[in-house]
Amino acid sequence: MRLGILFMWLFSAFSRTKQCENFRYTKDVPPASSFQVISNVSAASLEYLYAMCTADCFSHIECNAIDVCGTFCRLIRGWDSIYTEGNTSEQCQRYQVECGQGEFYDRVSKTCVSHDYCDFESDSEPSCFLAEDNTDDGDWIRNQGATPTSSTGPSIAKFGSYYKYVDTATLNTDNEVTLVSTKTFTARPHCLTLYYHMFGAHTGNLSVLVTNGTSPGETKWTVSGENQDIWKQVVGIDLDLDPQTQILITARKDNGTMGDIAVDFIELWPYRC
Repeated sequence: MRLGILFMWLFSAFSRTKQCENFRYTKDVPPASSFQVISNVSAASLEYLYAMCTADCFSHIECNAIDVCGTFCRLIRGWDSIYTEGNTSEQCQRYQVECGQGEFYDRVSKTCVSHDYCDFESDSEPSCFLAEDNTDDGDWIRNQGATPTSSTGPSIAKFGSYYKYVDTATLNTDNEVTLVSTKTFTARPHCLTLYYHMFGAHTGNLSVLVTNGTSPGETKWTVSGENQDIWKQVVGIDLDLDPQTQILITARKDNGTMGDIAVDFIELWPYRC
């Protein structure tokens, strides 16, 4: 069987619609996000490679895409092309079920389901599942470039041009500023990922909580006292959500004025990490 015919036959079973794109792997999926790559398959024979890729993808519920790069492939789960860029040194072909922006193909329901993300690149983001909590002590500020106080905050967004941060100099000790989820969740496990930046002598703490509306909230992840001028990644927080629960991302001020807390590229995947 000719290679081209075998190739089309194998991937016709994978999806009626084929979406191919060239991309730079380290930009589209940050290296630390290895949980988004299910597995790698390599072989000297391309026929064997394609067959194994397709078989392995069908065996994983979360597998949404197959990336073919030379004589190996990557199986990707739950990933949507937000940042795409070509790389002249390595051209890969992506084969995936084609869903809408911010969606991925769920093999259990055999439908395209939502993948929510907030990258803060625009004031109104249909894909973003978070908004300001109007009952808290301040605001998350959408910002481009460096924060106004020296020796605090990031100088640039992690991705794109914008991020959100809390200027602790404008708050009182123990004040809290919160982003709260605004959507109704399907009852299933979810995975939250994000980048954060905490720089300054008095950065306080950053927490992710889940509440059902009547409880004060259950802390699922927290970090405090960070003082480094770098973006750090939270690679996966397991959240069991349902229509009654909300996600809270809360920054709390310490007892000083030098320290900003920033977040960028917050993603919510409808499966366990």
